[in-house]
Amino acid sequence: MATYEMVIGLEVHVELATKTKIFCGCTTKFGGAPNTHTCPVCTGMPGTLPVANKKVVEFAVAAGLATNCEITRYNKFDRKNYFYPDLPKAYQISQLYLPICRNGHVDIETAAGKNRRHPRNPHGGGRGQAGARPVAG
Repeated sequence: MATYEMVIGLEVHVELATKTKIFCGCTTKFGGAPNTHTCPVCTGMPGTLPVANKKVVEFAVAAGLATNCEITRYNKFDRKNYFYPDLPKAYQISQLYLPICRNGHVDIETAAGKNRRHPRNPHGGGRGQAGARPVAG
């Protein structure tokens, strides 16, 4: 009989406590009249250039350190093109190939009293097991 190991991956979304959006200077303040917290960058107008919010990068590094990640010296943002009804610009900026943090893990105390090390694939690494390590018992 074959033996299988259960592997569960989680994608966690957070709302950061920043005063401006991740790639432009528009406010994140709740409320306001419709379309007043937008600009040519966040609506994806041609010729605009998104610039990463420094505070967001600091939060990413802090989260990476908390989850035992390697913090990369070089990273880049990638453009994922797809249609989604509430995404009129038809792309999302993400980190697919060179993320800020990679290869982290979280140690969890199990009912048997053992710590198990759970690897985290680099962002977008859900296709196969690239970069995964075996679970230590």
